[in-house]
Amino acid sequence: MVSQVTLDTIIVGGGLGGLATAIALCKAGHNVTVLESAAALSEVGAGIQVPPNTTRLLDQWQLYERFKEKVVWPANINMRRFSTGEVIGPTPLLPKMVDTYGYPYWLIHRADYQQLLYDAAVELGAKVILNARVNKVDDATATVFLENGDTFKGDLIVGADGIRSRVRLAVMPDEEVLPRVSTNCAYRATVPVDKMRADPTVSYLMDDPNSNCWIGYRRHVMAYPIRNGQLYNLVMSHPGQAAVGQWNEPGNLEEMKWHYRNFDPIIRRVLDKVDHCLKWTLADLPVLSNWVSPSGRIVLIGDAAHAMLPYLAQGAAQAVEDGATLGVLLTGIESKNEIPALMTVYEKLRRPRAERIQKGAYENGDIWHMPDGDEQVLRDLGMSGRLPEGARNPNQWADGDFQPWLFGHNAITVAQKRLAEYKSGKEAVNDVARL
Repeated sequence: MVSQVTLDTIIVGGGLGGLATAIALCKAGHNVTVLESAAALSEVGAGIQVPPNTTRLLDQWQLYERFKEKVVWPANINMRRFSTGEVIGPTPLLPKMVDTYGYPYWLIHRADYQQLLYDAAVELGAKVILNARVNKVDDATATVFLENGDTFKGDLIVGADGIRSRVRLAVMPDEEVLPRVSTNCAYRATVPVDKMRADPTVSYLMDDPNSNCWIGYRRHVMAYPIRNGQLYNLVMSHPGQAAVGQWNEPGNLEEMKWHYRNFDPIIRRVLDKVDHCLKWTLADLPVLSNWVSPSGRIVLIGDAAHAMLPYLAQGAAQAVEDGATLGVLLTGIESKNEIPALMTVYEKLRRPRAERIQKGAYENGDIWHMPDGDEQVLRDLGMSGRLPEGARNPNQWADGDFQPWLFGHNAITVAQKRLAEYKSGKEAVNDVARL
């Protein structure tokens, strides 16, 4: 469905959320300009998980086949005892996700993910401008001012510029929003397949494409293959922070190994194969007072609106859902004067889900990082599935209530339903006005 009115939309930020939004808005029939501050596409990091609530949207955007060539299909997410590697509790993924929710759970390299979205957005007509560093955004005129003096005026501005969003200053001009920096940070690294296969004690990890998570007190290691099994991806959370003012910095390999000196010998063998790593600050945002600017013509998505800790692997997924929702709502626009009302609909629709997931990600950090003791023993019993009737699984990915709500969600159909309600209500108001 294509909108009756064509909007000039400006998306600030060319990351995963910004490019997904570009795809959705192009498909809705709008003109799209993406302003990306980097001089080149540069998703820093490595692996990222793509859950069914995202793969469903990629399929509805006709991108499923493209992605299928670049991903790994994991069989399980295995929660493991940090010291022995014993599986505490699995989350079955293949074939369960397809059988239950209609779509798979994938693992992909972030750079491949970004490139696939970029290619699709450009093919659909989006204009992506690199090295476009934003100086300020004016709400009254819906104008973006770049540091080089260029200006871009639109009918709608989408802030997809991350946790340190400059667009957010125009949405919340009287509030200072500071990221909540975690007491943990994370190392990120990859190991090439040849190094993994050269060691018989760890080579099986490349043949058995599970996502494995070794959990211990204040530390965990999440590890899985990416790039069709050519790289082994590692994300290692531990106490500490990156240097002040730095969101990622080169990590010290000996320090990295020291943090996991008491972990399973298998994962320590893998860490011995790491040549270099990055040290990342982990942070989220407090709940914002609003996602839409006073004029109603600037809106926030993704980390700019609801940055979350990575412990549910839903940050990018929620940004993609935001973009999909905007795309659907803006297929129904009949006048540019409706932009503020539709942005209010967007915020009311997306906020409860995003904030529940944000809270769940924070809680997962506490659940995974328990010290050994009675509470940890009960957690492990729960994760193993040995639960009293009606009890919640502390592994939220496997919980019988939370998992369907998380993975079964279809942001497009939910937005279509809400759009129909909005239009029905608007028509009812118009009918009354004609009486």
